[in-house]
Amino acid sequence: MLKRVQSVYYTVKDMDRAAAFYDKVFGMKLKFRDGNKWTQLDGGNVSVALSSKEESASAEGGAVVAFEVEDIGAFEARLKDAGAEIIQRRDMGSHGKVLAFRDSEGNIVQVFAKA
Repeated sequence: MLKRVQSVYYTVKDMDRAAAFYDKVFGMKLKFRDGNKWTQLDGGNVSVALSSKEESASAEGGAVVAFEVEDIGAFEARLKDAGAEIIQRRDMGSHGKVLAFRDSEGNIVQVFAKA
């Protein structure tokens, strides 16, 4: 039986660049870092981590993390300021809005805002 989600992670090529991106865009603070092998960030109720290819279970990547934000319009401005590539905008009516983008390493990330 599941105890909890321990972390969600992306495989990255440039640990410094990726860690700086998540700090700048989300304000995620560093919890733990093992050189260029692994970086653990504070994602609130779950840790968001960045992994080297050597430490990753999947060198190809593949995780998608969806973060909830208050104001998707304001958040999109932060993404543009950080140089993120916006790849999808979706209005789900009474459910809210979703915005998908590529982070500094090319991983797909989503943000969601309730209506």
